[in-house]
Formats: sequence, C-alpha cells, structure tokens
Amino acid sequence: MTTPNSGYDIEAIKKKALIWTIVGFICGGVISGVLGLLGYLKADTEPETAQKFTKWAMILTIIVIVLYVVLFGLSIAMGVFSASMSTY
Repeated sequence: MTTPNSGYDIEAIKKKALIWTIVGFICGGVISGVLGLLGYLKADTEPETAQKFTKWAMILTIIVIVLYVVLFGLSIAMGVFSASMSTY
C-alpha cells in the first residue's frame, strides 16, 4: 500500500503555504490568507489539494497587491492634477 503523499515534498509545500498565508493576511486580505491556511492544513493528508490552495492564495495576493499599487498611483496622479488645476 502506498502512502497518499508519495512523490510530494510535504515540508516544502507547508513552507510555501505558510509564507503565502502570512503574506496573504498582511497584504492580500482574509480570503487569500484563508486559502493559504487551508493549503497548510491539507499538506499532510492531501498534498495536491494543498498545492492548489496555495497557488490560488498566491494568485489572489498578487492581484490585490497590483490593485493597491494601481490605486495608489491613481490617487497620487489625481492629487497632482487637482493641485495643478486649482486657482486661488
């Protein structure tokens, strides 16, 4: 009988899931943090599912960070344009 996690590096999966859980909760919000946490918790029993959860946590976190950067850039641009257009 084979073990369900044969062929997977469980420690690497858990490490990656833990990293994306922390980054997800800090930068990506609750949903990406929870997806990373689910990946961490499932690493021992279902490593393939854990990798999928971790991948989605990573993708969602990156999307949110990109949106933060775009919104920050837009807010700076709007502030610069509104300051240059105002008359006293």
